[in-house]
Amino acid sequence: MTHDAGESLDEPSRRLLDAVLAVAGDLKLETVLSRVVTAACELVDARYGALGVVDDDGEGLSAFVHHGVDEATVRRIGQLPEGRGVLGLLIDQPTPLRLDDIASHPLAAGFPPGHPPMGAFLGAPVRVGERVFGNLYLAEKSDGSSFTEQDEELVVGLAGVAGAAIANARLYEEAREREMWRAAVLEIAGTVLDGTPSVNVRRRVAELGMSLVNADVGCVVEGHDDGLWVLASVGDGPREGFVEVDSSYALDVLDRGQPVRGPYGAILARPAMWVPIRTGHAVVAALGVGRDTAFTTREEQLLTGFGEQVSFAWTFDQAQSDLRRLSVVEDRERIGRDLHDTVIQRLFATGLSLQALQRSCDDRPELVKRLDAAVDEIDATVKEIRSTIFALQSSGEPGRGVRSQVLGIVEEVSQILPRSPRVRFDGPIDTVVPPTALDHLLPMIREALTNVGKHAQASDVEVEIVADHAGLRLRVVDDGRGIQPDAGGGFGLDNLHDRSRQLGAHLSIGAGRNGQGTCVELYLPST
Repeated sequence: MTHDAGESLDEPSRRLLDAVLAVAGDLKLETVLSRVVTAACELVDARYGALGVVDDDGEGLSAFVHHGVDEATVRRIGQLPEGRGVLGLLIDQPTPLRLDDIASHPLAAGFPPGHPPMGAFLGAPVRVGERVFGNLYLAEKSDGSSFTEQDEELVVGLAGVAGAAIANARLYEEAREREMWRAAVLEIAGTVLDGTPSVNVRRRVAELGMSLVNADVGCVVEGHDDGLWVLASVGDGPREGFVEVDSSYALDVLDRGQPVRGPYGAILARPAMWVPIRTGHAVVAALGVGRDTAFTTREEQLLTGFGEQVSFAWTFDQAQSDLRRLSVVEDRERIGRDLHDTVIQRLFATGLSLQALQRSCDDRPELVKRLDAAVDEIDATVKEIRSTIFALQSSGEPGRGVRSQVLGIVEEVSQILPRSPRVRFDGPIDTVVPPTALDHLLPMIREALTNVGKHAQASDVEVEIVADHAGLRLRVVDDGRGIQPDAGGGFGLDNLHDRSRQLGAHLSIGAGRNGQGTCVELYLPST
């Protein structure tokens, strides 16, 4: 008479075999860990069980998978264990530990309010290769008795099998991560090569970075005079545009060029991780992701590698933008020449003809008056065209002149405005404005426009800069809701006043045209 293998097993061996089969039935790491805990509880008839994953430093727990405690109780308890007391002892001395009453141990740290009572305790390390991956913690047998030596042997045996299952799951996870990483890098390279607009590329970088590490929010930022500029944001992160902040993980990355992760990020308002994006050796931006649980060293390495590949794409995208800008500059210079050589000359000729006609109409004062108005209108039109020519020849070439830098700031801030502001220059702007004044003037224009984008709810914005023998005037006018009586000073307005005082200029902030909106006006007298 023959018997199958299952019939020849005693009850403890049968339970261990069932536990092993349950643990080995999946390749997803999170599922494997949960199955290990559940199988361990069933194996020794424990009410409560947990698997604490030891962090990379080997000093605490980076994750805590539990069984037997309902979610309502977990919420009442609050923060999960970090590896102190008896749990910390197993981290320091990774050997099986069996106690009749955990509270009687000299290292017992006690339970937080709302925690269910626990007496009998059994702990065993889980090794992956030679390294301790974590520890199994079991408490309270269902019949109220203590854990036995046989229970300990069964749990140690299960821990050995669990280590092998976790190793396989980690290999599977790493292979899946590498494939996701490869696909993300290829997608970013493809979007750049296809000529996708930079704003869309940056948003996709944030989305892919977020998905690589299972984050809830992602964003790409660059440095700003008084904080950060959010280039792209995905999830419930910060709004795209200016963010006023004096310290954050993102600023550390931009300053030092090294990845940073921590328990709470000021920008993302949760555990966060940031990595640098470079063009050449310079850090030009930072990619950040956040979620409710802390990030691991492995995830930091994954996101850092992605950031390095994004840097190559970013550099190529910048080169393409420079080429497009040069093409636009050439077109603008051609248009400027055509305006000067053709349109202005024809207007001059028309104006001279009208002035000649005036002399023959001295006996018709009404006609002379209309001709005077027409000549004045032609002069004003020529003046506007000359200003346009200056703007066309300055646009797109950073560092060429004041006009170019002002237009660059206006273009930068336009993404948070309902539409691009109208910009008007009058007078020899590029020659009158001294470098010391420009160092304050440019940040003030950015600050004023940023305030419009953040607070004004405006549909129309105009920037005007006038330079003459008397001095320099700057006006930023919008048709928004105006400055509210209960708004207070605010950091932005204080910054404008501080810069105007340092510049020795007069600043006024009041209502705009016809009492609507806001007008920021700066006057710097000539010296």
